[in-house]
Amino acid sequence: MKIKYRALSDNLIACTTVTDFSDITMHSLAEALKKTGLRERSLISIRNFRKEEIKRLFEATKLMEPYMKVGLSLLPRKVLATLFFEPSTRTKFSFETAMHKLGGDVISESTPYTSSSIAKEESLDDMIRVISKYVDIIVLRHPNSEEAIRAVQASDVPIISGGFGDLEHPTQALLDLYTIWRTFGRIKNLKVIIASPDLKAARTGHSLAYGLAKLDAEIILASSKELKVPKETIENLRKVNASVTEFFDPLDFDELVSSSDVVYFPGCRVPCGPKRDAFRRIASKYFIKLETLEKAREKLGKMVYVMHPLPRFPGEIDPRIDQTHHALYFKQVEYSIPIRMTIIASILD
Repeated sequence: MKIKYRALSDNLIACTTVTDFSDITMHSLAEALKKTGLRERSLISIRNFRKEEIKRLFEATKLMEPYMKVGLSLLPRKVLATLFFEPSTRTKFSFETAMHKLGGDVISESTPYTSSSIAKEESLDDMIRVISKYVDIIVLRHPNSEEAIRAVQASDVPIISGGFGDLEHPTQALLDLYTIWRTFGRIKNLKVIIASPDLKAARTGHSLAYGLAKLDAEIILASSKELKVPKETIENLRKVNASVTEFFDPLDFDELVSSSDVVYFPGCRVPCGPKRDAFRRIASKYFIKLETLEKAREKLGKMVYVMHPLPRFPGEIDPRIDQTHHALYFKQVEYSIPIRMTIIASILD
């Protein structure tokens, strides 16, 4: 493949292929980033997005995709801080990778309870006030949603939620929606099942449902009745006239899967101790088999895709699905880089 170097601006040079990148110019990318409307905004909830803003974000991300490997010097000398009070691999690494690909720098804190001033009883508000003096943007994950949202108000720079308590995980929802959009070319009228024995604390599932509602998909929520989606979330979905149906402990999960376009497992924590075995028995009702997907394809002539933000626990997904076109979960990981590059670049303009 022929490679050439071309200037995209006075201080920006990208290595591009003539065939793949010929339509990508700095001007069109810059214009697309401006149209997202994210400049200097904190990103806390997908509920703050309008349908048109999500679509513009997707269009900008599609233009950003070619640079996810080669990178581009779009944000030199800009600094991103990742501040994670809960474990993370994908969210933390993808944001840090995205910032490096944009030509920026990263400072990181992964164990704040033991290695930061939080261990000296500093408040999160004060910690954010201090860090925001050092950097241009912050990605924060915190187990207490109220405390995290309050800390956003204390910051001098935009904050991106990397997951606040059980509330939401907006950038995960955006990359999940983007994966669906890139797979189907649309989201409107698609039937998406969000399934888990525990949807009460499934923040990725809550955020995805809000995004699907904004983009006119049909939403099916399948869970145990004891750990269903919180009433407030359902009410918020109804307020925007979402097409949403709840199923509790479905007796025939295979049939439900076959009727859908996408099955999304938001992931959930497996309890320890005596509750573990009981949870596993409930979770077995939601196990998705390769045979179910193949049957839907052969008899109904439809392709059902499986999504998961990862990490997954054994017993959620038939591992044979990994090697088929039904699996989108590793594609989600791949798309997390360009969409987070787009989010950061849009916010920092």
